[in-house]
Parts: sequence; structure tokens; C-alpha cells
Amino acid sequence: MTKFESAVINTPDIDGGYKKGIQAFGANSSFVQVDDTRKLEGSVDIDKCTRDIYPDKARWDYALGYDEKAYFIEVHPDSTSDVATMIAKAKWLKDWLKNKAKDLEALKATDNYYWVATGKIKILPKSRQYRMLMQNKILLRSKFILPLG
Repeated sequence: MTKFESAVINTPDIDGGYKKGIQAFGANSSFVQVDDTRKLEGSVDIDKCTRDIYPDKARWDYALGYDEKAYFIEVHPDSTSDVATMIAKAKWLKDWLKNKAKDLEALKATDNYYWVATGKIKILPKSRQYRMLMQNKILLRSKFILPLG
């Protein structure tokens, strides 16, 4: 059992959600690219697993285990009007990791969270919205690629 799988199983809110590879991403798996699949440890759809527990909260989508680390990825349309929603989702995730998913938090690869746009990226790097994302450690990508480069 990998560290990531163990962390998911030891987190009651998501203990039944562990999937091999990137299976938890379902239809969104095309937004993830893993160059060395031997280091892939699995995934979990945090949003799906916690929907009934936190129905009125802005929940984060996914966690991905890779090379004994966890990455947190949100697949969502890219629009300046969605920035506040993404910040709320990231704040929910930070709080949830700290209070409900300590094993998963311990595997966190970086301080960053990843927003993968489902379409063309429209938020410009010099915009106020982009700066807000950076202040909240949310990195906007057109695809999530591991290893990080």
C-alpha cells in the first residue's frame, strides 16, 4: 500500500474514494498527464466523497498521489468571475486538510493548489484576478503535468 492510499483510507471523509492511477478524475482525466506512471500512487475525488458531508461548501475536486507526495487539483472553467469561487474552494481545502485529513496534508508536495482550466486560459498574468490567485497559492494551468517542470 502506498503512502497516498494509506492517507486516503485513514481519512474518514474520503476513505472509500481511493482509485488507482488517475481513475478518480473520470471524464477529467484528459487534463492530467503523468510522464512516469510508475510513480503514480492513485487519486481521490474529494468533491464527490465529501458532497453529502459538506453540501453547502465550496469543495475542492481532486487529490493525486505521485512519488510519495499529494497534489491538489481543481478542474474548472477559467473565467475572472470564477476566481472568488476558486479562492473559496482552496480555503475550504486548506481547512479540511488541517482539521480532517492530516495524513493527506502531510504528503502535500508544495504549498500550491492547481486550477486546471477546461478551456482556453482567459485570466491574464498581469490582471488583478491573477494576482489574487497567486496570493492564495492557486496556480492556473491548461493541463496538470507530472513531474512538475
